[in-house]
Amino acid sequence: MKKPMKRFLLLIAGVLMLGFVTSCKEEGPHKDDIVKLSAVINSSATMPKATSSAQGTGVFEYNKATMELKYNITYQNITPTSVNIHAANPAWQVGGIVFPLADKPTTNQVQGSVKLNLEQQTQLITGMMYVNIPTELYYYGEIRGQILVDKFEK
Repeated sequence: MKKPMKRFLLLIAGVLMLGFVTSCKEEGPHKDDIVKLSAVINSSATMPKATSSAQGTGVFEYNKATMELKYNITYQNITPTSVNIHAANPAWQVGGIVFPLADKPTTNQVQGSVKLNLEQQTQLITGMMYVNIPTELYYYGEIRGQILVDKFEK
């Protein structure tokens, strides 16, 4: 009698485990066509190191179906010579300009959209792209912010 009972309990445990596994709904940014990203832009990650009180934020929305990245970047306490998106591998290093967004902007906001290719999409989603805002004093960038996928919440 003990052997059939063990088998029965194992069967029930297996069915319960299967129920738990199949009921887990897989969710996250990889499942949606729209991926939301953001960047905190300041001088802490600049290379070479800059000391600046300037700061900014970037809000991004990437559409995987159309491969279009919409951006809205704001900044203060800075007179930029340009606003660009760079890509670096590893992400904390200096990388080349991928998208020049604005040359000598006259306001404290840059917005628009750009089309990405597959390599750029991978760089964006894996956190290798960053916003770089150079000035005349800091030619390589006075403030910088890594573009990262926003935390996913149900």
